[in-house]
Amino acid sequence: MDELTTVRELRAEAPDASRAQLAAGRQRLLRETASRGSRMGGARVGRRFVVAGAAAAITAVAVVGTQVLGGTEGVQPGAGPGYTLELGSAKALLNDAADAIAAGPAVTARDGQWIYTKTVETNVTDDEKPGPQTSENWTKYADPKMEDGRAGDDHSPREEYEFLKSLPDDPAKVRAKARAFFYATDDSETRTEHEYRALTTVLSRAYVYDPEGLAKVYRALATIPGIRAAQVQDAAGRDAIALYLGSGGNETLIDPGTYLFTGLRFVERSAGSEPDSKRSDVIISSARLSLAVVDKEGERP
Repeated sequence: MDELTTVRELRAEAPDASRAQLAAGRQRLLRETASRGSRMGGARVGRRFVVAGAAAAITAVAVVGTQVLGGTEGVQPGAGPGYTLELGSAKALLNDAADAIAAGPAVTARDGQWIYTKTVETNVTDDEKPGPQTSENWTKYADPKMEDGRAGDDHSPREEYEFLKSLPDDPAKVRAKARAFFYATDDSETRTEHEYRALTTVLSRAYVYDPEGLAKVYRALATIPGIRAAQVQDAAGRDAIALYLGSGGNETLIDPGTYLFTGLRFVERSAGSEPDSKRSDVIISSARLSLAVVDKEGERP
């Protein structure tokens, strides 16, 4: 599964993309949600998020019992024109995120448990359902059918947890292991694009995690050439930090308080009226509303 595979970049100066092109991007971007079925002040993101607030937010993630990892009620999701505040290189941000996550608790599950996710998606190319669509999914934590290469580069949450536990300290070696874990599926994909896709896919599937292992993924991402960050809004109307390569339209979203994965966007960008600002026409957007470890399929936190 490679929902973050880089699709053709949509540049402001290029002709409008056809529905066929957008549909192809949609399939890659939404494969995660289909199968796994607060405004932020200031113009710069940096170490101010690493202090007690971030550590406390991450600590709050681990809850005894069902382990509710996140949830949002009463959100106002939508897709369409928006604005992106460019933050520049994501290197310092990602290293800060790694420090904050490493200081937090582990989030674990046991064989026999399930991962519950609730997601909202908007897709302006969907003629039948252009408005927000909410879905719930349950994924078995330990599923041998999804392990040891039986499902290609798709992995069970247990196998992904073990992958995080196995990571070395060297970011270059982490990138290499990520490339092998989520192998290349597109001959046109560069090594940098492959590493970015693999590492951000790890973030999107870190339902349970060892904090040191997850921190190593963020540190490896910080070494990806050209990785950038922007302040955006997700499909649930929440502030988020978008990670992306160059001017690419595929964005991985993380929460500005916890730094944990919160969603995906596929956008067309054009120049904004203010410095460091760009207009972002959101084509496809998905936001994770809730994530929890539960004891059985169908159980909600």
